[in-house]
Amino acid sequence: MTESARSAISDPFWRCAACGTPNPSRPYLTQCLGCGASVSASDIAAASGHEPARPRHRRGRSIAIATWVYALFLLTILALIYWVGEDWWGVTILLFVPRWLYLGPVIALALASGLRWRPSHWILQGTIGLVVAGPLMGLSFSTARLWGPRVEGTRVRILTYNLGPGPIDSHRLIQMIERERIDLICLQENVEINLAFKAYLDRGWYRDPSKRLASRYPIVANLESLNVQSSNDGWYSAQLDRVRVRTPQGVEFVVVTVHLPTIRPGLTGVLEGNLNRLPPQIQWWRIQLGRVVSSLSALGNVPVLVGGDFNMPSDDSSMATLRSVFRFGFEDAGLGYGYTRPSRVPWFRIDHLLASPHWTFTRCWVGIDCGSDHLPLIAEVVLPPAPAPRSAVPTPR
Repeated sequence: MTESARSAISDPFWRCAACGTPNPSRPYLTQCLGCGASVSASDIAAASGHEPARPRHRRGRSIAIATWVYALFLLTILALIYWVGEDWWGVTILLFVPRWLYLGPVIALALASGLRWRPSHWILQGTIGLVVAGPLMGLSFSTARLWGPRVEGTRVRILTYNLGPGPIDSHRLIQMIERERIDLICLQENVEINLAFKAYLDRGWYRDPSKRLASRYPIVANLESLNVQSSNDGWYSAQLDRVRVRTPQGVEFVVVTVHLPTIRPGLTGVLEGNLNRLPPQIQWWRIQLGRVVSSLSALGNVPVLVGGDFNMPSDDSSMATLRSVFRFGFEDAGLGYGYTRPSRVPWFRIDHLLASPHWTFTRCWVGIDCGSDHLPLIAEVVLPPAPAPRSAVPTPR
């Protein structure tokens, strides 16, 4: 440090702008000793080369305001997802955005509060982080799985898997099926191109005519599939195939595989600046969902298990139509997020396992990557025994 810089910092005087007289820096001295001119504290600070210190209570006020604004922004996002849904195409984009990105601003605000030594901000910022990591990202925490009583009845394990457009690692998939003791398999896309997996299913598994359903239990009836419905734009129809199976104990139930059309081309169009492609694709998806719901409702009061690629996250408002009739496996018995797409770095779940109220989910988890652009979803479900009919009690005479 130079001598002039040291003297500038340690000099306890200020120089009058009117007459140039040096005056000692004292809080009680508000007039120049040479000419008697009155000066303010800010003028003294400017003349001495020092800025007045900012009040401590103002430091970080902007951070607190930014934190509250971001909290209101996230509450708006949640309200749009749960109550508006894909009625507005902008919400559909929100459904497919990686939601862990919303943690970034929270971390930045918390670091800024720490640098300003405002730890009181961390209470609100921590709450915001919990909202993002919890309901916004779709965290599931099943207390029944951890501490609930064991459910007795017919216990089966079901797997749903979109095999994707290309070949998969059949050996890895077969090992997982055997290790997890899978009883029922619901498949979507390119079922027959993986020859090793096809040969495995042809040995010891019962299959439906569409080859999209496989069961270790005998198939006692192949039920009607959903009719193909074409569109003028070439979008594919919903696929639904179903069978009735019977366990060795004589218990019968229906197994369904579902594949709803994708809205990926519409989302790609938005990224390319074309906003006109997404709304009609959303409308087409909703029409196909309505057909699937009607077909499932026509099964009546029978135990039903459904597995499939619905191409929509479960917190979408239209998916609430299914939620009113079926239980969702991962929401009921999963731990974590259960993301299934994309398989390399998954950030949303569009593959779902559903069950009619007859069933109880005890576990639900994501399987290993076997080469598809989806990850398999697995669940263990129990069908409690039907209550015995009450015998008529004779009334005393």
